[in-house]
Amino acid sequence: MEATITAPVEVAAAALATAAAAPMTATGEETLTLVRDLAQIAHHLGELTAAARDRWAAWGTVTPHLQRAEALVADATRCLSHAAGTYAFNATA
Repeated sequence: MEATITAPVEVAAAALATAAAAPMTATGEETLTLVRDLAQIAHHLGELTAAARDRWAAWGTVTPHLQRAEALVADATRCLSHAAGTYAFNATA
């Protein structure tokens, strides 16, 4: 893997390991951090999907699937980011 692709994978893997190890009794702040980490993982997944789409552009039958995956990841990133932002706003209000 190229360095530009490996870095997001390593960050996402570390965030996912942290999220998986968190107890179900995590505090609100810990949960907020986990949701933000999940949003970051989704963002990195989108970057990786875009890189795959660029590399496989010649495979016309593959591109639509990767475009759909990018759209789904963008939605997940947006939803997770909004959830974290809404929680943070409500927790301080």
